[in-house]
Amino acid sequence: MPLKTIAIAALSTLAAGSAASAASFNDHAAVSYKPSELQTTSGLNSLYRRIENKAASACNTNNARALYAKQLAAKCEATLVDDWVETIGDARLRQTHAQSKSVRSFASLD
Repeated sequence: MPLKTIAIAALSTLAAGSAASAASFNDHAAVSYKPSELQTTSGLNSLYRRIENKAASACNTNNARALYAKQLAAKCEATLVDDWVETIGDARLRQTHAQSKSVRSFASLD
């Protein structure tokens, strides 16, 4: 099966509000997948975890220390995941993503 790659050119900087803070990317962020991964629940879940991990890595989410940096990184990560899921365009992947966002929103209320 052919391997598909979804690439999104990341902006060199993202500004948050009045702060002059920015998160920079070294390259294009890309996620590769096999169409067959979209056919099984385990393949779909594995692909979604890879998408989340790749976005976290691209946005440097784990290295953010200051609150504003964490917020910027989280927004960057959420945007990349949203974009990749929409670009792939699979209904089951969209459903997995919606459920994941719902769980995160509920967990943040604690």
